[in-house]
Amino acid sequence: MASIAKAQGLQVLGNDGIDTKAANFRTLATKIKSAGADCVFYGGIAQNKGVQLFTDVHAGNPTVKLFGPDGMADPAYYEKASPAVAKMSYLTNPTLDPKLYPPAAQDFFKAFKQKYGNDPAPYAIYGYEAMKVALLAIQNAGDKGNDRQAVIDAFFKIKDRDSVLGKYSIDENGDTTLSDYGADRVKDKKLVFDKVLKAQGAS
Repeated sequence: MASIAKAQGLQVLGNDGIDTKAANFRTLATKIKSAGADCVFYGGIAQNKGVQLFTDVHAGNPTVKLFGPDGMADPAYYEKASPAVAKMSYLTNPTLDPKLYPPAAQDFFKAFKQKYGNDPAPYAIYGYEAMKVALLAIQNAGDKGNDRQAVIDAFFKIKDRDSVLGKYSIDENGDTTLSDYGADRVKDKKLVFDKVLKAQGAS
């Protein structure tokens, strides 16, 4: 993570882990202040003392921006963070504002609500597409659809698939080529979509 940050032009002033059994993180907050950092990224989850960590860091560094991944874009964080801490929080999340997905996704949202009576959770559309692409790989394996390796090989051959998430291919790592990522803020104890980020590698 630190090497990628440097490759993106960020100056890394520290790279520390936390003890999730610690009562507080005031010592770390003091260290951050001494280093002169203007932002902190916590690569963890809310359930591992995320609220306590950001609360203590903010108390010692009120102007520091607090960045977290999808593990912090969780009610366990944004429903419990104080308004002052929430105001400084910037959370990234694979999910986008539903309006930003393609027309096929709008059909999915509509069909889901008709069947279940409520809007789907943000990750539901990803689960839906994961199953669709897995079934496609089995189908594309043909008469070897019951052969695990043949299905894996078929999965890696998926290119330019039109889906509810947009058009994508599977890369050599088994990831999609989708690059849109959501940047969220916290307001009134809720996660609020802010803007789209384009994911970038270390190059």
